Amino acid sequence: MTKTTAKPKIYTLTDEHRAQLDPWAKKWIANAMSTKPMDSTDRAAMTEAVHGMYRAAGLELPKVIVWVPSPIVAQFAAGFASAIIHLRTTATRSSGDVRAATRAATDAATYAATRAATRAATDAATYAATDAATRAATRAATRAATRAATDAATDAATRAATRAATRAATYAATYAATYAATDAATDAATDEIDRSWCTPVGPQMAMLARELGGSDSALLLSVAATAWNMRDPGNQWSSWPALLSFFRHVAHLDECGVDYSKWAHFEAAAIHAGPRFMHRDFCIVSDRPEVLTVDAENRPHNDTGPFCRWRDGISLYAIHGVYVPRFVVENPEQITVEKIHAERNEELKRIMIERYGLTRYVRDAKFKILDEDKDPLGQSRRLLQHGDLLVVELVNSTVDADGTRRVYHVPCEGELRPMLPDRTLGVAQKLTCQNAVASTFGLTGDRYRPDVET
Repeated sequence: MTKTTAKPKIYTLTDEHRAQLDPWAKKWIANAMSTKPMDSTDRAAMTEAVHGMYRAAGLELPKVIVWVPSPIVAQFAAGFASAIIHLRTTATRSSGDVRAATRAATDAATYAATRAATRAATDAATYAATDAATRAATRAATRAATRAATDAATDAATRAATRAATRAATYAATYAATYAATDAATDAATDEIDRSWCTPVGPQMAMLARELGGSDSALLLSVAATAWNMRDPGNQWSSWPALLSFFRHVAHLDECGVDYSKWAHFEAAAIHAGPRFMHRDFCIVSDRPEVLTVDAENRPHNDTGPFCRWRDGISLYAIHGVYVPRFVVENPEQITVEKIHAERNEELKRIMIERYGLTRYVRDAKFKILDEDKDPLGQSRRLLQHGDLLVVELVNSTVDADGTRRVYHVPCEGELRPMLPDRTLGVAQKLTCQNAVASTFGLTGDRYRPDVET
């Protein structure tokens, strides 16, 4: 007796589905950029979603779900709560090897529990959904279409078709779009907090650790500082839910046998709240931000205030994607040459110079003169340098109303390499005023011969 197996229903991305990619991406971008405060409806939906994820992970429900106004409050609370729970339940309370104890505490109090609560609840579901929705279904389709080819050719065709039929269609149109608008403006913002949150509140954390931990204060602080292990970005990481939910709601891969029952909880959590911190005993859920702004390229940006501010006042500042201290945006008069020179981050230093004023900075920082000459109209030119910053100083060819000629400064590439039409850099040139001016027009000095300079 021959045993036959039912062939899986094959999914292919239809023209109708392709037409919905752009609106689907916009929907999830809007979700990621939402500044709507959580309300009772959101909290009820989040409670159900959190419980669903814990059940899917095979964990007992958390003893409490805590609602907080910002991710930094959530991280602070989750860190110390997990540390205190660890100290109350472990025998390594006074170990001399704090690092080893911290590692164990971190794994028990944060990462392991979070991995179970999120990866087991979502990874299994998302992997199954992705596998069936993209790789498995598309692989079957491409294998059927390329069965005459060799296994190697088929596998290559499968991978290419998978990307083309699913990832290129949804990842590029949905993931890439949401990543640009969300990761840059939100997930990256909260990641920045994750990386630097101990800096502004470090003394307060240390003081609280001493008060709460006594002899265990070092361990308490170390464990608390690893709270990022428990973090899931919520609505601020909408790119992954955007991709998977497309196959759930638009392509309806449940009809192909994909089980979204576990994944649905993760999707709901991405819709109804901001970042959350998940532990075996508790789940701390942050509200969405109150302010969230980006520039035309979807980079974190606000010229006059925080680009991201939560309702408890915690704020982040950025200029065209470069994170900056608050005073650079709100009190640029506090920028000094000394502060500029003390800054090691070159991108931040560039922003500080722009806010200070390049011409003013050239004057106050006492640049070194590398070359001097005159332009075709007889106006003086100077090539100036301070550290890695190279500028050419030019005198305006026209006279202003007060009878003077305006002096201005143009930044140059460090080796005066011209920017070519294909956006690559040309050859390095000798550090002269002629070559400097030419490089700003994408030319070498021997080719720059304007009839009139304006």
